[in-house]
Amino acid sequence: MIVMMICHYDDTNSSGGLDKQARLLSRTMRAAGGDVVMLASTRKWSRAGWADDNGVRVRSFWTYASPQVSGRYFPASLIWALQLLLWVILHHREITVIHCHQIRIHAFVASIARKLFGIPSILKSATGGAGADIKAIGSRKYFGAMGRRFIVRNTDRFIATTNSIEEDLLRYGVNRSRVAVIPNGLRLPPMTREEHQPERARKALFLGRIAADKNPLPLARAALEVAATRGICVDFWGRGNLQSELQDVIAGAGEQANVRYCGFTDDPNSVLGQYGFLLIASAAEGLSNSMLEAMAHGVVPIATRVSGCIDHITSGTTGFYFEATDHESLVAGLRRLADLSVEEWATMSRNVKTYAYERFDIRNVVQSYFSLYADLVREGRSAR
Repeated sequence: MIVMMICHYDDTNSSGGLDKQARLLSRTMRAAGGDVVMLASTRKWSRAGWADDNGVRVRSFWTYASPQVSGRYFPASLIWALQLLLWVILHHREITVIHCHQIRIHAFVASIARKLFGIPSILKSATGGAGADIKAIGSRKYFGAMGRRFIVRNTDRFIATTNSIEEDLLRYGVNRSRVAVIPNGLRLPPMTREEHQPERARKALFLGRIAADKNPLPLARAALEVAATRGICVDFWGRGNLQSELQDVIAGAGEQANVRYCGFTDDPNSVLGQYGFLLIASAAEGLSNSMLEAMAHGVVPIATRVSGCIDHITSGTTGFYFEATDHESLVAGLRRLADLSVEEWATMSRNVKTYAYERFDIRNVVQSYFSLYADLVREGRSAR
């Protein structure tokens, strides 16, 4: 039995692309014959218990606040973690491997299970850079550097979705031999050749959480300065705690500004084909699901130089960069977009689509994990 752990599995308290990727991975593993159980949290007592998600058994444990955060909500994290640990103790003979999505409080559960029962443990680091998971778990909000050392000693493999996340792991004491680089995956239809629509070369979108770490407000202000004067359109898709403020900023400029807030979509594939560029102005990222989905549709990413983006964007070939997140840098990046010819965009669009299909098919990602699980089980048997 493959036991996965994640703070949030459904979208009632979403952490963004992390839970979306966990759902896709677990469902695809189940479809490929894997016996997958997902252990998650819920803040709604009525949702506590078992559920079925496309064949994946999901056990949600109640706690009063998100276990993804700590600080003053640390007791809520502990309540959840103790329930996970009790469940693992009761079922340890059935468990083949424990696979944690994100390195938070549940990482301690996986490490304790490895120490007590020898269950192979895998921790996927979701974010790099200033907000790196491996850095956060060693903060005083958890158990400090001593707690991080315990996790590092008692984890068989750390998963990095990008090379920059791998470097973060190494910086905090993880041996290179215990890091596997496996990207996030996408469910991709058969690749087809398509005629490029020239109007897409004048349309860009932001797609993601409307939250401070994604920098939607500075991006919107930069777009308002550039869009109308350079003949491009910029649309914002998403929801989050800055949504009202974003709508106010855009509405204040009027329709002639060529910048719109379009709402939220739970099916990005239905809108991506309308656009030529994806705008990512984040201060930190893991491997952006929005970017992967966009690239598979031939949408060219323009991004800040953050983890995940720098691994897959070759400037001028598969996108290019905002040099920083300040207003001037965002404006400069949008002006560069506006200056591209339709032919230059079409070439990059073909490049990014080919790149995505070669690297991000979820079926290949699943096989990488199955191979890793098998290796860890063999290593465990050899060590006995």
